[in-house]
Amino acid sequence: MNNSVKNHVHIPTFDERLPIEITIVGKFPKGTGKTFVDAAFIKQATHSNYVEEYCEQSALIGKTNFAKDDPTAIYTFGVDHRDVLFHRHVGHRVIIGITGSKGSIIRFSLATPEEVKQRPQHFIDKMYTVNIAADCMFALRFNGTIYHQFGPADSSEQGFFAVTVHTNEAYGLDGKLLTKVLNNEGTIPLLTEPAPTEVMKLLQQPGVYHAVPTINLDFV
Repeated sequence: MNNSVKNHVHIPTFDERLPIEITIVGKFPKGTGKTFVDAAFIKQATHSNYVEEYCEQSALIGKTNFAKDDPTAIYTFGVDHRDVLFHRHVGHRVIIGITGSKGSIIRFSLATPEEVKQRPQHFIDKMYTVNIAADCMFALRFNGTIYHQFGPADSSEQGFFAVTVHTNEAYGLDGKLLTKVLNNEGTIPLLTEPAPTEVMKLLQQPGVYHAVPTINLDFV
């Protein structure tokens, strides 16, 4: 993939998983993103369901109602000055976010846990980087089993703030985890599976992202 600026990206998975789709919905006046993101983080921290783990702050704002056949859950979450830990989770995700005034980076690895266990380098070989421009609203839809990481484009400013919809909070779960979700005790960190330790070590190597295909998104 080249470095030309696009409004939309469609990354196929070449398997049964849905493709990764990101669309830039609109662009705000310069600096507006920072104002929104900063205020949203402050407000989220006061929510009764606020949690922070894996360098990710979040809050459950819309609970499931399985008794009435509504399995969806709605969370707010944000990317501050830190990279969120590379992770995956079962279930489908729809995210609407607004970037800060220096933009944000999202990375995906299409490698499966089985491939990574066999050879950790597969994680990097199947990685994509998506740069989302500053002061933009974007929509992201993907299968959460794909390893992904959110981060700020510049650590001097917060990356983005978003609403994420888990379209079926119980999908693929079993045991104690399913019980917690059915009891409306789910959280984003509870559903998070960090990337393996071997991968984390690889990602610490200098220049590891230099050869990763990059897509630049903006409102064009």
